[in-house]
Amino acid sequence: MSGVEVAGLVLGCLPLLIQGIESYNEGLDPIKSFMRWDKELPQCIRKLRNQHVHYSQTIRILLEPITADVELAEMMTDPGSSQLWKDKEMALKLQDRLQESYHAYQGTIADIERITKQIASKLDLDRANEQLKRNDLEALLAANPKKGIDKFEFKKRIRFGMSKKTVKALLEELNDCNRELERFTEKSEKIETYRKAAKPSFVTRLQRIQGYAKNLHTSLCWSCSCKDVHRTSLQLEPRGNLYASGMKISNSSKTCFTVSFSSVAAGTAASWKWQAADINIEEEEDVGLTSMSSLMPRMTKSVSFSSPPPYSISDPVANHSQSLQEVTDICASIQQLQPATSRIGLSLDARKKLRGVYIIDTTEKLTPVSDVVSLEDLLERRPTVSGKRVKLSKKERYSLAFTLASSVLYLNSTPWLTNQWAARDIQFHQTAAASSFIDIEHPYLAPTAKDPLDSLTAKTKALSFQNKNTVLLALAVALLELYFGTTAEKYQETEHGACNPALHQNSWMLCAMAHQWAEQSQDELSAAFLSAIRHCLRCFSDPGVSLQDSEFLQAAAEGIVLPLQEELYQFLGKTIT
Repeated sequence: MSGVEVAGLVLGCLPLLIQGIESYNEGLDPIKSFMRWDKELPQCIRKLRNQHVHYSQTIRILLEPITADVELAEMMTDPGSSQLWKDKEMALKLQDRLQESYHAYQGTIADIERITKQIASKLDLDRANEQLKRNDLEALLAANPKKGIDKFEFKKRIRFGMSKKTVKALLEELNDCNRELERFTEKSEKIETYRKAAKPSFVTRLQRIQGYAKNLHTSLCWSCSCKDVHRTSLQLEPRGNLYASGMKISNSSKTCFTVSFSSVAAGTAASWKWQAADINIEEEEDVGLTSMSSLMPRMTKSVSFSSPPPYSISDPVANHSQSLQEVTDICASIQQLQPATSRIGLSLDARKKLRGVYIIDTTEKLTPVSDVVSLEDLLERRPTVSGKRVKLSKKERYSLAFTLASSVLYLNSTPWLTNQWAARDIQFHQTAAASSFIDIEHPYLAPTAKDPLDSLTAKTKALSFQNKNTVLLALAVALLELYFGTTAEKYQETEHGACNPALHQNSWMLCAMAHQWAEQSQDELSAAFLSAIRHCLRCFSDPGVSLQDSEFLQAAAEGIVLPLQEELYQFLGKTIT
């Protein structure tokens, strides 16, 4: 049993023991009362009741920062029956709160449990079948359920066979244990206050990247005269430096987004089909446009035109001081560079203007966007590529889980991420590399709408009635799918024999399925995945909060992303810095 579960059993049993001893005292005849206890038994009952109050207050103080108001009320009102005391996540939260004091806390709780059992052993209260109950205190609570607030109904006259000396010694020991718990609590509160002041805040970093993602979406304008349909997908990146322990991230590390442009011909032969691009973000504190020499450290080629159009740049090598021209026609710029390279570079300035274009030398070879594979395909069908069936390894699934969790936090409330995103929206390019036929390390967000740049706004409005945290519900489902290597539809088919086709369109149906899956599999899930999934589901169940709230976003980073990052790094043998 965890330290939390034992604490709950003790909290539930102490009122039972107090009422049992009171019942014994009231039933004593005058001679026995005079000979054995006189006035000392009522004093012992009063002291035991006081110790119960002190213990209850200390436990409340310990649990209050790690529980919701409703959860705390349930745990304190019905400690003998509430399943929250047995919740593994609750034990992990308490361990995180107490830090190095946790093991000492467990020892003290064990001593209080021993004292409680010793008193209970001399009180002839009914006990449930020992074969059904692992713990003697649990057996007591099962056989003597509450009839009211700390009120129990006994079916027989209670007897108590403990000497005055033993009772006094146990009460003194219980008092010492309560004082130890109080000291742990006081010290942990001081340490927690210091930790909150010293630990990094991820909110500013996440909101900064979120702002850049919104600006990027605004800047990508397809105003070309061709008849092709253009689509844009955003590469998802873990951006682990957002969750670095240091208070500041080096200014030398520039923010960059990678996007995938595709062109689908509409009646005529397409001039280009696919184009990858790195878009560097000019930091707001930068003054003016950065020169090409500092913007493009990887540039090895240049492109120039006799009469530079508005979508091109002059030769940066010939004139390093010249600023990049604003791009007003992405399609025309790509046409001028095709088929020179598989990747181009652009810049997004502080005024949300897209500038470029320049060529980036790369050895990466990707096939056209028509040959993409979705995460849903990998989990459900395990497609065959080049004669080999593709299956995600545990390392790949752990890495994708961290990437998706991090991406959801910095892309939420941006046009890139729909409320009801799913595994089918995460896509991977095929690669020419012999060792890996699919580029699993670089997932792209490709919503099923015709074009995220044209259709996402309408789709977001259509879903505006949805819970503010629907994106986290989708993340919970994705984490379950990645951990078990199967889709939600396959799980539902296994459990119910058929899958509801509207599963991903009905948020409450999806939530019920995710809760069932998580609870049935809690013994199989790792601690990090279980913690992250439960945090997502709790967030969805609380419509009064949103990822736009700073404290809520910080809690999401700590409760979802950090555990997944730590588990991934442990799996890889890396150290978090």
